[in-house]
Amino acid sequence: AIVPASGWFEWKKSGARKQPYFIYHRNREPLFFAAIGKPPFDREHGQEGFVIVTAASNQGMVDIHDRRPLVLKADAVREWLSHDISPARAAEIVRDGALPESVFTWHPVAAKVGNVHNQGPDIIRNTGDG
Repeated sequence: AIVPASGWFEWKKSGARKQPYFIYHRNREPLFFAAIGKPPFDREHGQEGFVIVTAASNQGMVDIHDRRPLVLKADAVREWLSHDISPARAAEIVRDGALPESVFTWHPVAAKVGNVHNQGPDIIRNTGDG
């Protein structure tokens, strides 16, 4: 599966508090998180679902969190979704078809992102904290 997104949130411990950050593509391009799961996703029988694949954070991103979603390059998405993909080829896509940490940037956001009731574009606004 693929989970499209504009970015994701991570919380960095800062003394006694946790500061949330919004992480996104430097050019504000859409992100495609690699996921695995059990179809069909459109039926409610308690056995379908998916998980987002994660990767180690490197090159500065570890300052925020040690793991991150595996974000695929746009040209790797179609093959990732193929029903015929082998485990070996999936591993190659993970290795060669993922965006490097250098394309991401982040900024601090208000703690209200931690409450599902808070919605809207203002929750990703840079607070300048942190």
